Parts: sequence; C-alpha cells; structure tokens
Amino acid sequence: MAKLKYALIIAQDPRFTRLANLSLGYRKLALTKLMPRLLEQVDNNHLELLAESRSMVGSDGYWLAKDNKTRRKLIKDAVFLHRRKGTPWAVREICRRLGFGEIKLIEGLGGQIYDGSINHKGIYMYGDHRLWAHYSIIFNRPITNTEASLLRETLPAFAPARCVLVRLDYQDTPLYYNGKVNFDGDYNFGMA
Repeated sequence: MAKLKYALIIAQDPRFTRLANLSLGYRKLALTKLMPRLLEQVDNNHLELLAESRSMVGSDGYWLAKDNKTRRKLIKDAVFLHRRKGTPWAVREICRRLGFGEIKLIEGLGGQIYDGSINHKGIYMYGDHRLWAHYSIIFNRPITNTEASLLRETLPAFAPARCVLVRLDYQDTPLYYNGKVNFDGDYNFGMA
C-alpha cells in the first residue's frame, strides 16, 4: 500500500490519517453491493441497513415484508410512502405493498343513527359521537394472528394521527376445512 503525504493538520491526528487512508482501498471495494441507489444490486444481507437509512424499519413495515422482493420494493418506494403518511391512501397502500391485497377502509364508526343508511353488521357503533376517529379494515383474505398483531403496530405509522384502529376483519372471507389452513391457533374465525 502506498504511503500518502498529508497536510500537517491531517498528519497530526491518527484518526484523520486513517480516514484519509480509506481512499487507498476504494478500488478494492465491491461497489455493486454497497451502492444504495442501485437497490436491485444490494446484497440481501445489507437490506436492513438500507431500510434503516430510509426509515422503513420497526413499525414502518419492514418486519411484515415476507420476502426480499417485497422488502426491496418497500425500500424503493419509502420516500413516496413517507410523503403520504397520515392519509387513508397510505393505509391502503401499505397493506397492498405488504401483500395483503385490496382492503376496505371504514372510517367514522361512531355517531351513526338508525335511519337505514348503513348495515350494522357489528362494524358501526350507534349513538357514540366520540368515536368519530375510529376505523376498521376489512380484508379480502384471511390473515394470521401474528400478521394482525404486526399490522396493529404498523398501521398507526401510516394512518392519520387522530385515528384509532378498532378491528381487522376478514369475516367475509371464511376459512374452510379443506386442509389449506391448520386450525392450530395461527388463525381465528374472522376478526383480529
């Protein structure tokens, strides 16, 4: 390795010298694995670091992504999702991106009256006007209890700050006794 000559201020402090010497090993680095802008080429082992740099770890959805393809897509669109946080669109979009498909978002569950305009079905709360900011999500497919608990931690990061998640519902997509789902506690019957 070549010995470089540095300015006096760099040469006096070994920390600055080590930092300046990093340029000598630059050509030896596998740049395709370290370039965060080329997301498709980043090694799978570095995805979590990249997600952290884009604020997508923790409750922002990274832990719910099932595979590396989903994780890469989530990291790629992180800025797009962060710009729209706090909107109903963001709640729908994060559910789509995490593989839960299209959802039905029902807002304003409280303060309903018996005038025939809505079907009760256990979703709405009649008369209590304090529940105006409560919402429910209805899925088109069953979700496991583990997915439901992780979603309960993720959704507040994308929902409007005033909103409160009441329930995750998939009663319209029942579980069948056809051998595809084991009834071992991973699923419950319709609501999480």
